Amino acid sequence: MKIIKKIFTFILITLVIVTSLLVYMAKIEPNMLIAKNYNININENKEAKNIKIVQFTDTQLGEFYSLSQLEKAVKKINKQNPDIVLFTGDLIDKASQYKDIDKVTSIMSNINSKLGKYSVWGNHDYGSGGHKYYENIMIKSGFKILVNETVSIPINKDKNITISGLDEVMFGKPDAKSIEKKINNNDINILMLHEPDLISEFDYSNIDLAVAGHSHGGQVALPFIGAIITPPFGEKYTKGFYEINDRTKLYVNSGLGNTRSPFRLMNIPEISVFNVE
Repeated sequence: MKIIKKIFTFILITLVIVTSLLVYMAKIEPNMLIAKNYNININENKEAKNIKIVQFTDTQLGEFYSLSQLEKAVKKINKQNPDIVLFTGDLIDKASQYKDIDKVTSIMSNINSKLGKYSVWGNHDYGSGGHKYYENIMIKSGFKILVNETVSIPINKDKNITISGLDEVMFGKPDAKSIEKKINNNDINILMLHEPDLISEFDYSNIDLAVAGHSHGGQVALPFIGAIITPPFGEKYTKGFYEINDRTKLYVNSGLGNTRSPFRLMNIPEISVFNVE
């Protein structure tokens, strides 16, 4: 009888632990939100002081990410008092099935930025019917969508910060070479990607900081192992900072929303804040 009791106790404890973990993964961590701050030091001959860039990505509005969560993220973004805001794609998870599309613009347009708001296309923005809505929503929300384009923002009389955006690879037509031709080596150059592995398309010589999303950090990660499953073109670079070379840094944001499953583990939804000095 003692053995049976021990087995029953073990099974009961295991069920409690597993249930608690699943509740945390589905209901608690996905509803958390943090702002991660980083200082980006550009070499002395290209000084820029107090330029704050906020990146957010992969909201995946739909079954696993609500408008109220987006409103919370917008408030968090505005609290950072950003100079520039970057959205690196995947606004709505399945746009053709999403019933609140008409409400998205009013929330996204509340994002404040002194020097501009920029975005790129994600694969979900093209696919699942998203191409019918994404461009309209982002433009009405005050974002400029960069498709293999570069914009230059004057910092002072002889210094610019450039924002470049690469088209996404699954449904779009990324053209890294056309972007490289437009980048001035003497500027502070920021590159927006949806899929982080596309950084390999560049020679890096002119890029100071590249920001990406897409991978969700795998959504579920394990200690000492990291992401279990990541999407195509988000397999080499999955989460956080990578030193591509002496000049170029890549940051992969783990995103705000979920896709395919409600679970997150060791991937708290985040906005990333870069203080460019």
